Amino acid sequence: TRLKTDLLPTELHNMTRFALSIVVALIVPAAIATECLDCGNEAASDSPEEVLEASQMQLLQTRVSSKSNTSADEPSEEELIRAAVLSALPWWDIVPSHPANISHDYGGHVVRLFPGGSAPGDGPDRLQKAEFFGYQDLDPVRDICCPGAPGPVLANVATPELVAFMVDKGDAKRTDIGVLVLPGGGGNVVVWNYEGVEIAKWLNTLGINAFVLKYRVPVLEQYQKLPLIDVQRALSIVRQNATAMGLNASRIGALGLSFGGGTIVGLSDSDERFYPAIDDADTVEFRPDFQLLIYPSGPPNGSEGLHRLQPPTFIASARDDLCVSDKDVETMAAATSRTGQDVVDLHLYSKGQHGFGNCKYTASGHFELVCNWLEEAAMFIRRYVLEEVW
Repeated sequence: TRLKTDLLPTELHNMTRFALSIVVALIVPAAIATECLDCGNEAASDSPEEVLEASQMQLLQTRVSSKSNTSADEPSEEELIRAAVLSALPWWDIVPSHPANISHDYGGHVVRLFPGGSAPGDGPDRLQKAEFFGYQDLDPVRDICCPGAPGPVLANVATPELVAFMVDKGDAKRTDIGVLVLPGGGGNVVVWNYEGVEIAKWLNTLGINAFVLKYRVPVLEQYQKLPLIDVQRALSIVRQNATAMGLNASRIGALGLSFGGGTIVGLSDSDERFYPAIDDADTVEFRPDFQLLIYPSGPPNGSEGLHRLQPPTFIASARDDLCVSDKDVETMAAATSRTGQDVVDLHLYSKGQHGFGNCKYTASGHFELVCNWLEEAAMFIRRYVLEEVW
C-alpha cells in the first residue's frame, strides 16, 4: 500500500479544521436545521432567505451552547457538520434558479442503458418532478461541501444513459483503455459537467476513452440499489463493445467522485447483478479492471464489509474535507488492501476540501497540492494498467 501525505503540523491542522467548521456553520442551509422540526406554520410564510438565516443562527446557537458540555467521547464540530449534511440528503429538494434552457454536453454517442425505456428497480413514487438540468438556488450539500463549485447538475433522472467521449483513432496518444466515469452529487443530483464531462475530457488528453454515466437520482431509501444497477449495466455494455470500439476488454476501469466513488467500490464488491438479465450484455463481467476513487463516500455496505478482491485502486482526497472524513478514506484504503489487493495507491492532502474535481475549481480559489492528483492518477494508469516499466 502506497501512502502520500502533505500534513500540516498537528496543532495548526486542528485549529484550521475547527475554524472551517465554524465558518461552515454560518452557511448551513435551511434543509439541515436539525433543531427546527417544530417550526411549523411560522416558517411557512417566511422567504427562503429568512428561513435560511434563522436556521443558520439556530444551529450555531445549538452548537455553541452544547460545546461547554462536550466530552472527549462526543463528536467534534466537524463531525456534527458532516452528520448534519448527511442527514439532510434524503429530504433535500432541488430549487431551480432558472429554466433548464442549457443543453447537455453529450460529447459523442449516447446509449440508453435499458431498451424500451423501462429501467429495472424503479417505482412510480420515486420521482415527483420532471428531469431538470441546470443550476439551483438552494443546494445544501454544495454549500456545505464545496461552496462556489461551478456548473449545472442533473436532477430527477428517470432514464439512465451512457455518453461516450472517444479519443480520435488517429491520435498518437490513443490507448486501448476505457474508463467509466461516475460523477458525484450525494445521490440527489448528478454533477454532470464538472465531475462528468470535464473528467472525461481530461482522460481524453491522456489518450483514454471515457464513458460518463447519467444514473438515476434521487436515491431514496427504498431505491438504494438504483445507481449500482445502472453502473453494472453500463460497465457490461462498454466491455461487451470493447473490440468494436478498439478497446481492450481487460482494460476497462471506473472512476468515481464523491457519491460516485462509493458506488464504484460497491460495484467492485458486488457478488451478483441486482436485476434480472435482459440481453447478452448482462452475461458480460460488470466489475472494473481498476478503479480511481476521488474524495469517495463510503460504499453502500460500508468499507469494513468489503469481501471480494478489489481491483488495483487509486484514491485521492483531502484531510480538511467536511463531507468525506479522512479517517473513512483511510479505512476504505485499508479494507481494500485486506481483500488481498497489493496495489492501493492512497493520496491524502492536507488541504483541498471537497469537490475539487479536475481543479478548475478549488475551495480556496487557488492551486492546491491536492491538484497533483491528476498527475498521480496518470502515473497510476501508466504503471498499473498500461504496465509501463520505469
